[in-house]
Amino acid sequence: MPRKTASRTGTPRTRNTRTEWWDATAQHPAVEIVRSSRRTKTVSGAMNPDGSLRLLVPASSTRHDIEEYLQQLAPKIMARAQQQGQRKRKFSSDAYLVERAQYLIDTYLPEVSLPDEIRWVTNQKTRWGSATPATSRIRISHMIQGAPEYVVDYVLHHELCHFVHLDHGPQFKALEKRYPHLEKAQGFLDGVSFQHRQES
Repeated sequence: MPRKTASRTGTPRTRNTRTEWWDATAQHPAVEIVRSSRRTKTVSGAMNPDGSLRLLVPASSTRHDIEEYLQQLAPKIMARAQQQGQRKRKFSSDAYLVERAQYLIDTYLPEVSLPDEIRWVTNQKTRWGSATPATSRIRISHMIQGAPEYVVDYVLHHELCHFVHLDHGPQFKALEKRYPHLEKAQGFLDGVSFQHRQES
């Protein structure tokens, strides 16, 4: 049965919305029902951070309507959340970095050998990556986990270039320009840096 849970964190109530909670069943987790007077026909849903479902429905929806919406949407929402979780775990693994580095070497940097070790680290807060050719290691900051793949690739490509040229001189920059999304990735990272400065 529907239940009101005033203490539970969810979508803030506004003048145009009303929220109620439905208990979990064998078919779905707990559901946050958000009734909106601005909606007349459309229905949408997503997964909340706590694992519950959020369903946005027209304010006039009956219990029967909502049960039908849940039957149709809940499996899709849960499947999509599972896929996103798997994608996130993959992209946050060291094996993913090695895979991307090998792709970049094969595609743009054939003169570079795959480093012995490439991994995410949490102790790099002021730079996106670092390369140590002497020990054949690359470290990538966890701060770009979840960034678009072309951004992670750019940082990896930049560090791989240091295995040919240690400094940032003209020869290094010429090598770096082989990466086709260079400016786009730099723009993305500039935006992230600006946001961090604003928050600090």
